[in-house]
Amino acid sequence: MIQSNELQNIWKNIQYSGKSEFEFNRIDSGISIPEMSIGLNSSLNKCLLLEIPKNYNVDFQKSIKQNLTLYFFKDTNFIVLELTDKAFEDLFDDLIISIYQHIYQLSDVDKYSKIFIAMFYKWSEFFDDKKVEKHSLDIIKGLYGELFILYLLIKECNSSHLNDILMSWKGPYDSGHDFVLENKNIEVKTKETIKNSVKISSEYQLEYELKKGLELHVISVETNSENARSLSRLLDLVKDIIINKMGDFSIILAALLQKNITTQNIRIYDNFQFEVMEIAIYDCLDESFPKLTKSNTPKAVGNIQYTLYLDYLNDFLVSKRKFFDE
Repeated sequence: MIQSNELQNIWKNIQYSGKSEFEFNRIDSGISIPEMSIGLNSSLNKCLLLEIPKNYNVDFQKSIKQNLTLYFFKDTNFIVLELTDKAFEDLFDDLIISIYQHIYQLSDVDKYSKIFIAMFYKWSEFFDDKKVEKHSLDIIKGLYGELFILYLLIKECNSSHLNDILMSWKGPYDSGHDFVLENKNIEVKTKETIKNSVKISSEYQLEYELKKGLELHVISVETNSENARSLSRLLDLVKDIIINKMGDFSIILAALLQKNITTQNIRIYDNFQFEVMEIAIYDCLDESFPKLTKSNTPKAVGNIQYTLYLDYLNDFLVSKRKFFDE
């Protein structure tokens, strides 16, 4: 399976001579059934090329997205994916790896060419470099906590369940719970170690779902400590696991995009760094667990926000894990 460092080595060996429209090398040594290559075109832009059999009728129009273009090069029968902004080169490599993983074992030209094109459209939104208002420390801290829980979940899962777990992350979509898994839902709260309380911001966050468990995961962190890690660094670790287990990294990119965070702008938050010191897990389904939810408050009451004091939740503690950030 192709890895990021292997792509980097191929790129280094490609020099555009000007003798043809493209200078390119095949991605692998013949492992892939479809012939895929990476190279430079006459504009010195990086490209991914998919060779199509001469007798196959390619039926699609050239598509120009922000920083990414898809077209058919008739002279050589290549479908070409071109990166038009060098600032997105790392993300372009991620896209190449994802496409490769999806089609390298396919022999049906109709199927693999359609997947190739579909992934261009799916990923094109991640190459948008629009300017956004910077999030606060608290919002990034909350996202870090959720991403850290995801990191732990995918480290322990089988490859066959990986994408299901990635899809379970609902926090960035502002849905009822941060994680919606098959057998349980998880609400994540991230706080500084010196605090003994967490904020519940709606009557839906601790609402139970029939026949499913409900856990509150409280993550205690130290901000900007010696061993702290940025959101971008944590995302890199998550990406490595996803790629190694052949998962779909675009699921995470789409989730972060809900908060206007992309691989291009995530590093503006590198001054916010966190070290996870402890994770405490509480069972919220216990009848005596203190919570205000949609089902236990009058219909006339809404937009509920309240504070949970952790010193009073010891009876509901399922587990507590102390560690330095992994």
